[in-house]
Amino acid sequence: MVTTGSKFFYGLAGVGLLAAVVYGIITNGVDHGGVVSVLTGDGAVDAVIGPLTLGYKGGVGDHLGYAVLLGFSASCFGLGLATSFFRDSDAEALAELEASGEVPVVVAPQHISFWPIVMAFGAALMMIGLAASPTVFVVGILVTAIAGLEWTVQGWAEMATGDPELNVALRARLMRPIEVPVGAIIGILVALLCISRIFLATAGFGAMMVGTALAAVIFIGAVILSSQPQIKRTALVAAAIAFAVAVLAVGIGGAIAGPSEHEKHEPKPAAEQSQSGAPADSVVPATVGETD
Repeated sequence: MVTTGSKFFYGLAGVGLLAAVVYGIITNGVDHGGVVSVLTGDGAVDAVIGPLTLGYKGGVGDHLGYAVLLGFSASCFGLGLATSFFRDSDAEALAELEASGEVPVVVAPQHISFWPIVMAFGAALMMIGLAASPTVFVVGILVTAIAGLEWTVQGWAEMATGDPELNVALRARLMRPIEVPVGAIIGILVALLCISRIFLATAGFGAMMVGTALAAVIFIGAVILSSQPQIKRTALVAAAIAFAVAVLAVGIGGAIAGPSEHEKHEPKPAAEQSQSGAPADSVVPATVGETD
């Protein structure tokens, strides 16, 4: 039996396939006199067979639009198959799969996920990087990919069993061996990259002031942690995230601004250039007079 969700996706797949075929037929005759020539010309059969056979027999016109519509159709068909196999998560269908005939317990999410916000931030970095800097674009890709992976694993772990504590343990067992080393390496690299962009954008006295301010913030934070060991973990995480976001934001600004240009050297006068041995453009060779 085809479920309701499957019918929706199968319908979209059919519409996408029909749109791809029609688009392939129409664009197949644009270079040969327009749509009318496709339907009435000598190559009308080839212009229709090409899109129907995915380009195996004949052309398909505009390849990009045809491929996009076919991809949409294939994606919807795959989603329809998935919803058919899982029976739209219907309670009666799930009860039939259980040996006891009882509906399994559905656990509601226990924690608020901040990964969607991080993923949106990564997408914003990608947009900024496209217009400003390739480095920012690469950082945006990394942030988006990591946030998507973490969000997926968290969604799976929260619904793995009916015990919330066991779900947390399952997620930690799966992701902690990856998160700790990879997160430390990425964090160090991003921090070094951002700080280097800040120093390049504020060369000279400004770079010295920025370095002093960063060192002071790190030192004060270490003193607070050593003197107040009872600080809640939530406050520590919030402070670390705020500091990381601030460094990342300032680093992005420094990357957009580019290296500082306050140390431009003025060109030497022609007299100094001639004394130093450099060729002087102002020296004009004497002309030789004409002989009788």
